[in-house]
Amino acid sequence: MSFRLSDDAREYFDDIEDKSSTGRFDSMWDKYYFAAMIGIKARDRVPIDKEPSAEPFVDTVIEDYADQKFELYAALIMAEINRQHIPKEEEDEIRELMLNILDSTDPTRLSDHGKELLNCYAEQGHKILQNSGPTPKEFDEFLRQYHKVLNEI
Repeated sequence: MSFRLSDDAREYFDDIEDKSSTGRFDSMWDKYYFAAMIGIKARDRVPIDKEPSAEPFVDTVIEDYADQKFELYAALIMAEINRQHIPKEEEDEIRELMLNILDSTDPTRLSDHGKELLNCYAEQGHKILQNSGPTPKEFDEFLRQYHKVLNEI
């Protein structure tokens, strides 16, 4: 299991990048991270059976994000706790959820299920961005729109 963005999500981000004269995404992981954070903040993801089937773009977290991966995973776990309405005092249920999402033997430290969940949050995050207005033509416009969406959800 690896990190995936749907073809539609890739087109959305590529369209911004191809037209922009004000900047670019540094990597596909940047695009994925932007989308995932919107989905996670919204506590909204596509169903597991709708996980993107596109080819994976990377098998592990890229070096530039190595220091942030645990914050991303913590946000993912909190999103799932909220989505599943698990009371914070239900420590055993939370522990079980964490064990299903994390895997200390995997280089990413996520289980296949954890990667699948993150892919589903990224896919929904892309849909939220795409539905928030016309596709920005410039990278700086995207960043302003992203900030606005992030603050509204």
